[in-house]
Parts: sequence; structure tokens; C-alpha cells
Amino acid sequence: MSSLLAAASEDAPISAHTDLHCHILPAWDDGAKTLEDALQMLERARKCGTTTITATPHVGRAFRGVEHEAASIAEGVQKLQAEIDARGLGIQILPGAEILLGSVDLLGDAGVLPEWTVAGAGKYALIESPYRTWPEFGNSMVLQLKMRGVTPIIAHPERYIDVQKDIARIENALGNGAILQITAGTLLGHNDKAMQKCCFALLDAGFAHLVSSDAHNVSHAWPGEAIEVVQKRVGTSRARQIFEANPRAVLEGKIFPVQIRPEKIESASLLGRLFRRG
Repeated sequence: MSSLLAAASEDAPISAHTDLHCHILPAWDDGAKTLEDALQMLERARKCGTTTITATPHVGRAFRGVEHEAASIAEGVQKLQAEIDARGLGIQILPGAEILLGSVDLLGDAGVLPEWTVAGAGKYALIESPYRTWPEFGNSMVLQLKMRGVTPIIAHPERYIDVQKDIARIENALGNGAILQITAGTLLGHNDKAMQKCCFALLDAGFAHLVSSDAHNVSHAWPGEAIEVVQKRVGTSRARQIFEANPRAVLEGKIFPVQIRPEKIESASLLGRLFRRG
């Protein structure tokens, strides 16, 4: 009976209910400028099957001369959620942040503040490089964060020129416990072709764990729009993990799942550590 249920589950369409990287808070950073902008983004998200969004305003970067306090993110989320509920959109907004490495003291006595983490749970934190490359200090930062009980999610590694040239550049971060989030629009070819090629290479190697929107406006794609591309690239089981199991673990603050081997994977230096057999 259990095998029949498993088979039925495997045949079910893959869903992408969760977006873990979105600049949805109005007038906060370089994302939605107004409440109306945010609502238009949410309408498209809803049509693409998104039901839960982590708002990830930039932390450590000022926009239009203003940098909001990270402690006020929760208040911004509550205000936007009230507007969503009033309109019956059926989307839940959770607090989070996109942290610029080197701009805030992640390793100080206070550690990683809860308001910097996904859903304020203190378990996962979205980070980005301050450069167009992945810095060497980022690898040690990942390890230090893991030792403090926080799993770093590296945002949009496909943007980093050195990773585009050779995805091995990001291997040390993976070995130190980071997980990688690539961008839906890039997968669909909405951005630079070198970025898209890098996304495909990361998927093929099994290095990509999450797909998010990184939406700043209504034109940006949502995870649900990239399901078919990912499924064709890595197979159904791996795609389901990327869109369903992995984001669920992050939202719930649970241990990250053992990763399924992409169907097209052949060899990589970290296979023994990153994937189960069979």
C-alpha cells in the first residue's frame, strides 16, 4: 500500500507554493515602490501557484539614502499581510532578509539576529556577495555560521562571474554547509545568457537546491513558472525536491534533506558528500 501511495505522489504535478527570496515590502529597497506595485506582484504570484512568500529586504545596503532597521521588517510584513488578507489573496508573507556579506556583523557576540533569518526562526539565512564574484572570505563565513546553527542560503550564485566560469568556485561553500538558490527568471532566459548557462550547470551538478523569484517588480518570474525547465533538466524526483521538500525544510527550520541525485549527473568532486547512492 505504501509503495502505491509513493507512486501516486511521484506522478502528481510538482508544485511551487513557496518563494524564499522576494523584495515585496513596499518602499523598502529596490523592490516594490508602492503598495499597488506589491499587490500587482502578489496577483501574479498567486496565479503561478505561490502561497507563501518570504519577504527578503536588503540588509546592509541603503536605497535612496535610506536603510531601514532590520528589527522593523516584521512590522512591514504585518502591514502588508493585513492588506493581503483584506483583499482575500490567500498568500502568507513571512519575515526574512537578504544579508550583504561584510556589511553587518554576523559573527559578533549577538550572532545572527533572528530578524535576519527566514521566518525569524534562526535556522536559515539568505546571504549575497558584495561583489560580482564569490569571495574567499565567504567560505569561512559559511562555516562559521553553520557552527552557530544557521544554514546560509547563497542567493543567485549564477550572477557571480567566477562561478559562471567554473562552478567549482562555489564547491568549498557547499562543502562547508551552504545551500544554493538560483533565480526563476534566469532559468527562463530573462537575464544574461551566461547566467542562464551557469544555472543549468549548477542544476546538472546537483549544486542548485532552491529556485526563488528574487522578484523586484511585476515582470519577474515566480518559481512555478520554472518547474518545467528544471524538471526536464534534472528529472522529476530532483525537481520535486527543489520546489517542494527543500523549501519546506527551510520554512519549517528543519534539517535540510539528503539530496537526490539529478538524473543527468555523471561526476563531480563532492558527490560522495552531497548525494545519497542509488
